[in-house]
Amino acid sequence: MNTDWTGKIVIVTGGAGGMGQAAARLFAEAGAMTFVFGRTIESLRDTAKLSELIIPVRCDVSDSASVKSALDEVLLKGAPDVLVHTAGINTADRFMAHADPTRVASEATWQQVMDINVLGVVNMIRAVSGPMAERGHGKIVVVSSTAGHGFDSYAGVPYTASKWAVHGLLFTARAQLNARGIVLSEYAPGEANTPIVDKRPVLPTAEHRRTMIQCEDCAQTLFFIAGQNHSMSVIQLPAYQPFGGMPPQISSPWLAGLNIGTATAAKTTQNP
Repeated sequence: MNTDWTGKIVIVTGGAGGMGQAAARLFAEAGAMTFVFGRTIESLRDTAKLSELIIPVRCDVSDSASVKSALDEVLLKGAPDVLVHTAGINTADRFMAHADPTRVASEATWQQVMDINVLGVVNMIRAVSGPMAERGHGKIVVVSSTAGHGFDSYAGVPYTASKWAVHGLLFTARAQLNARGIVLSEYAPGEANTPIVDKRPVLPTAEHRRTMIQCEDCAQTLFFIAGQNHSMSVIQLPAYQPFGGMPPQISSPWLAGLNIGTATAAKTTQNP
């Protein structure tokens, strides 16, 4: 496993906060020139302050022109050795049907989630795979989710659909990229205490957040995956979460936070 990234170039998307920010810090501490991509330079300032080796670059991963412009800035220093793609979103309106119409996912939400969560992955892989292939080596680590491996009542329909798409994309592209010397890996965390949690229609309690996977845990896993010479699919779960998602029937002190049905139904679920 490689732990010394001195002289290497690493790109981290979603670098403004959460696991992206935490991962950027680890790579910079290990000596990598670390480019963090985010929608605005302002949003990346706190991350850039963590190390002189962290360089902020404006990039909207859903926009191929923006991705090209951002990569051109990286290429001035050299071809990237690693891409760690953490960028992704969720929204509060995440249902196909709900008693509260504001919780039904809108057309705009569907478009935005698919553009960022799916086409963002496509755009970034397309951008870095060319320079990596020219040199005959490179590593790409994409954050998906356990929501792309099973049913997850927290995640919502658009997000889940997007992560299933990402999982299928990575599963299919792995061998194709490997033939060009590029190692493609997938990191699928379960419930993680990242900024995306703040988009839930009902926020988790402090107790719930403490038991989730933390951003630093995610960063350490991403750093580990990137250091391997082989493709990896890593699923990481907090101790309470069963593989395949978070069914509403489980017994948890924070189950009311799901708020999927009526208040009466929620009480019935909590007290079987």
